[in-house]
Amino acid sequence: MAKRISRRTLIEGAAAIGGAVAGGWARTAAAADQDTPEKDKISHAEAEYQDHPKGQQRCDICLQFQPPNKCRIVKSPVTAKGWCQFFAAKENAH
Repeated sequence: MAKRISRRTLIEGAAAIGGAVAGGWARTAAAADQDTPEKDKISHAEAEYQDHPKGQQRCDICLQFQPPNKCRIVKSPVTAKGWCQFFAAKENAH
């Protein structure tokens, strides 16, 4: 059964990743954090969030992660070792 992702969810995810790629990720992320209340963030299910990494991809090296347990686009809590489909690695992430 295919999972449906709302247009809003898709646009928010694309905007967050697009802003990061454009090099203005810090400014975009700060604005997104202030403008997106927790209730409007993407659910764990929609983000396909899991509390363990997918290979080397994990929240603590993602552009959207806010230590210790928040994300700019996915509802809290998330773990530093978690992963979701919106993963976007920080520059020079290891």
